[in-house]
Amino acid sequence: MKAMHFRSQAPPPVNWSRRRFLIGSSAAGITLALVPLVAHAAFEKDETMPAAPGWSGNGVGPPRYRIDGYAKATGAKLYARDFRAADMAGWPDETDHAMLLLASDATHRFVGMDLAILANDLQPDKVVTAEDLKASRIRAKGYFTEDLMCPKGKTPDYLGQPVALLIFRGLEKFVTARQILRGANGVIVFGEETGAVAKPPYGANRFTRIGGSDPSAPDVYSPARDGWVVPPRFRRGQYPSWPEADPAATRRAEAYGRDIRATLDNGRAGRVLKQHFQTQSADHFFMEPESGLAWHDAANDRLSLMLGVQSPADTLRAIADMLSDAESPYAIKELEGHFAYFGGAFGGKDMPLLPNYVALAGLFADGRPVRLALDRFESISARHEAPRRDDRKPTGRRPETGAFTAFVCDLSLNGGGTANYSASVADAAAISSASMYYVPKSDVSTIATHSHGVTAGSMRGYGGLQSITAMECLVDDVAAQLNMDPIELRRKNAMRTGYRNLTGAVPVVTIRSEALLDRLEQSPLWSRRDQDRRAFQAANPYKAYGVGVACAMFKYGTGEDGALAAVSFSADGRIEVAASTVEMGTGTSTAVAVRVADHLGRHADQAILDSTGLRWEPLGLVTSGDPLKMSQQDQDAAAANPRWVPVITSRASASVGAHVTTHAVAEASYALLRFGLWPAARAIWQAGDTVTFADLQWIDGKLTAKGMEPLSFVRLAERCHASGGTTGVMVHAFSRWQWAGAEFAVEGDTWNGAIDALALRRGGDWRVQDRRKVSFPPASTERLSETYAATSGAIVALSIDRTNGAIKVLRVHEVLDCGRALVPELVSGQAQGGIAMGLGHALTEYLPLYEDGPGNGTWNVNRYDVPRARDVPVWDMTLETLPPVKNDDAPRGIAEIVMIPVIPATLNAIHDATGKRFTRLPVTADDIQKAQ
Repeated sequence: MKAMHFRSQAPPPVNWSRRRFLIGSSAAGITLALVPLVAHAAFEKDETMPAAPGWSGNGVGPPRYRIDGYAKATGAKLYARDFRAADMAGWPDETDHAMLLLASDATHRFVGMDLAILANDLQPDKVVTAEDLKASRIRAKGYFTEDLMCPKGKTPDYLGQPVALLIFRGLEKFVTARQILRGANGVIVFGEETGAVAKPPYGANRFTRIGGSDPSAPDVYSPARDGWVVPPRFRRGQYPSWPEADPAATRRAEAYGRDIRATLDNGRAGRVLKQHFQTQSADHFFMEPESGLAWHDAANDRLSLMLGVQSPADTLRAIADMLSDAESPYAIKELEGHFAYFGGAFGGKDMPLLPNYVALAGLFADGRPVRLALDRFESISARHEAPRRDDRKPTGRRPETGAFTAFVCDLSLNGGGTANYSASVADAAAISSASMYYVPKSDVSTIATHSHGVTAGSMRGYGGLQSITAMECLVDDVAAQLNMDPIELRRKNAMRTGYRNLTGAVPVVTIRSEALLDRLEQSPLWSRRDQDRRAFQAANPYKAYGVGVACAMFKYGTGEDGALAAVSFSADGRIEVAASTVEMGTGTSTAVAVRVADHLGRHADQAILDSTGLRWEPLGLVTSGDPLKMSQQDQDAAAANPRWVPVITSRASASVGAHVTTHAVAEASYALLRFGLWPAARAIWQAGDTVTFADLQWIDGKLTAKGMEPLSFVRLAERCHASGGTTGVMVHAFSRWQWAGAEFAVEGDTWNGAIDALALRRGGDWRVQDRRKVSFPPASTERLSETYAATSGAIVALSIDRTNGAIKVLRVHEVLDCGRALVPELVSGQAQGGIAMGLGHALTEYLPLYEDGPGNGTWNVNRYDVPRARDVPVWDMTLETLPPVKNDDAPRGIAEIVMIPVIPATLNAIHDATGKRFTRLPVTADDIQKAQ
């Protein structure tokens, strides 16, 4: 996650005790090492976020721009794709280049390859096939269970499955050969037709709930109360994501579910509306397609990688699993990972498959560094958002009140050819399928199926996008059937604070649905929609005008979130903050630097995002077991060790940046105020007991209390350093839908914090403060899900040309509850990107599922219609954020929620303009014309 500047000098000797952080042995004695990325002798210490002077203004008010904004705008910020072997300290200078041959057919037997289309001087220097992997005892295990490459004589498991890895020496040779091979017929030779490979589902679950006497009362039956259920009719595949429920719970869920469905079928639940909805396969469309470098140093039994991913430690563990056979001729003792910035991810670089192939290229490149970088054609063939079918009788409701009485939904996700996160995405879709509405009785089933389509992954809403879109369209149809205003119907049924959600859990955050709906209702785009329609259609007689509204509630966090932070200052008052995460373009680094001001009075001068783990060594953390499957007894036993935590750090996913990452930063900043600046201030003021810690306040960047002399940060920092006081704090925090808390003895004081590990720096030394007590959230809390939730609503106004069906989006207004916005400009940027993504999903983006889709290798933006500026009302998008309930409200994770309501709001606007309900995405001009 570092940007580097290069100097032409010899690399320095490597001090492994300072430069490496061992993250444990994953398999067969392979040591995993996350290593700070140091380009050819750039620095002797970690590089930091390339902050430009003055980025934060005066350090107290709003920042002038992103901390890395200047570097991005001037090209000084480097990304994973920018690196070659010559840029890596200690690596050979020359770089070989690799490419994957991807199967464009998954219904015929793979016979072999014919590379005769390449002249002799363009032939690859190395060809690696499934047979080579088998001979080398290398195979996929653990997370990635499918064949790494399709063996000869077998039908590919899925479109886009690699059949060979080609390695070339020389860039010109590689580029020319790849251009010739792209789309060429007969290179991959297929034989007899066999039909697609059939495999079991990746996972399935059933969520049945019978609510109590009111929305806040204990449930009669629910997943949170009685456990998650796998129905007998579903059989798990190779990727179980949740523990099996006991048979008694399964039978009870079946009985309650049948009763709910019968209630809807016989009309006892009031009026019933049924709907079938289908969303499309869409591409993540990374700003930077995936890439990586690898070098196998056989003399030292080390494989070194340079990658750009969201989950560095997990990625290394997955590669170690692949290389775990100690009898392999390519067995290694050490797997070393360097990690660089990457441009955009949307979840698609959470646990990508490409790093496995980067590692293979490195092993088979005869000791030479090799680069494997997908171009846009290959990237669009590799991983996509899954299409989903959504069949529901979602709302029985009382016609006299409009109150929802029962909800049934059956979800089916086409998980493509590899398991990936398909089962988890299917569960998330089910859990969020009621959007932000309370229904007392519900029965929701979900299944993620295997197909021979390209790999489907976790991105753009993680399942909630699909199921919430269907629900929001259905709610509008219910409103039309009842002749009720759509916002008023939403208000009658909206979740509120203290209500139980679809799993039976009570969100621990304030649910401000009423305030959200009020703001939507008061927006001129909604309140003046009839007047605007008349005016627009009078001026444009061949066009129809429509306005649609939709809401969404979606979780943030994973239920196993860990965060590390260190905040320190120099004698001249410069603040440095470090956090254990990656920057993927969302502005996390800026949010981290700004969050420091909560307790230290001003922003940090420097932010370091460090997933390598080196700087966290002083805490001496250990972990064991799977936090998702750990029993309470196991957790209690492990917690007896004061250095044990359930999870050390999290992936940069599930919208955890603002909430999880900056929570640890805030806790470290608070402790630094308490144990560093406060003693220094007391010594300067010599106020004795007349001033307490609770009296402290920052005013214009200076610390004061009860009329005491305002002290600048520089003066306090000088005092701390001169007196040998605390000048740095390092913490670890853990959240399982609530924060762990611990008690520490510090300088004779008992102190409690929402953290589970603490170290203080005095002089140049870090001293661990072992906790005396700890309270981890109960292990069973994991199954609650969605107790952290953000809400959002959108209004979309559009026109439709009656002559050709062309859709033009005119205005979009979004209302968002993000808690406390750390950097409002970043929230606005997230919303603008979310609006563009939502409009693309609703109106333009589409990939065929099988042989005529991206798996055939011929798709790029020439065929995949990504929304452009002309498709987005760039100057007519507005965002309104609900003010925080109180000034110290925690920020909420909103990266996914900003796009979700835009899609159903667009579909509801089309319905408003045409009177036609479209239930397949995207809705195109051709669809409009056919429906007229």
